[in-house]
Amino acid sequence: MFGTIVGQSFAHADDAIVLPVVTTTVAPTTTAATTTSVPPVTVPPTTVTTTAAPTTTAAPVTTPSSTVPVSIPTVTTTPTTKKPTPKDPGNPNATGATRVEIDISQQRLYIFKGGTLYRSIHVSTGSGRHYCEKGKCGTAHTPRGRFRVYNRINGWRTSFLGRLYNPLYFSGGFAIHGAASVPNYPASHGCVRVTMTNARWLPNVIPNGAAVWVHD
Repeated sequence: MFGTIVGQSFAHADDAIVLPVVTTTVAPTTTAATTTSVPPVTVPPTTVTTTAAPTTTAAPVTTPSSTVPVSIPTVTTTPTTKKPTPKDPGNPNATGATRVEIDISQQRLYIFKGGTLYRSIHVSTGSGRHYCEKGKCGTAHTPRGRFRVYNRINGWRTSFLGRLYNPLYFSGGFAIHGAASVPNYPASHGCVRVTMTNARWLPNVIPNGAAVWVHD
């Protein structure tokens, strides 16, 4: 360590006093680095032994199948169809060849062959009203009873009451015939009206002599 005094003046009230100033200079200290050598450590290898647990396979479980026979009844639905049957067992031609049944209450015409229903079609019979046509008056009534087809005309025939297509006469001037108008109610002068389509094939299945039964 070295010391140096430098003069410095301080002012006083009466006189000047010079005080020494000591400046200290510290020399730098050098510390030597110390190196410590550590011997290497050898770690012996570690052997890890793993023992696998034995695997147990579960035996398959068999569940007995329980089969209970169930009997399901079969339900057969038969559509309800009104099948007309002869209303007059005493009809002389009931079990014979072709016969015709005209039901006024139902406005239906049934054709039977050998006692079995062959066809059923819609008709329009006498309206029951009073009429006057070309100076002739009467009541539009369809006769009831047992008759037979006795005459026929192919094609159109014109009478004083109107036109008839393929008429099949069964009582006087009353006939089963085709007409342009066949409503769902009695509307004729007394004849049995059928549609033009039905009038085309009816003469082929209703022969002369076929029994005709008209009833309410």
